[in-house]
Amino acid sequence: MRWYGRLRREAEFASVRRTGQRASTATVSAYAVRGSHPTRIGVTTSKALGKAVVRNLVRRRIRGALDRLGPLASGQFRVVLVARPAAAQASYADLADDVASALSRVGR
Repeated sequence: MRWYGRLRREAEFASVRRTGQRASTATVSAYAVRGSHPTRIGVTTSKALGKAVVRNLVRRRIRGALDRLGPLASGQFRVVLVARPAAAQASYADLADDVASALSRVGR
């Protein structure tokens, strides 16, 4: 079971991207807005990463990195993680480190 809920609606993604704090690494960009509800996270990948197989692999790796991190210690957020083209060639370890780094910067 995941420690976070999922963002599902396009309007939620757009709101977080428009109003949230941003932190970028080589493989992901993170946008976060502090909220009053339990943490919810959405992961997006674009066709710039490659075909569907590659996009789904990157999405699964990012979710795996989130599962390994555990709950964000500093509160309740709505977060959008956007995979950048470099994520398609990055190793899982590099991707997980970038996810942790981006979340720590936007979660301050």
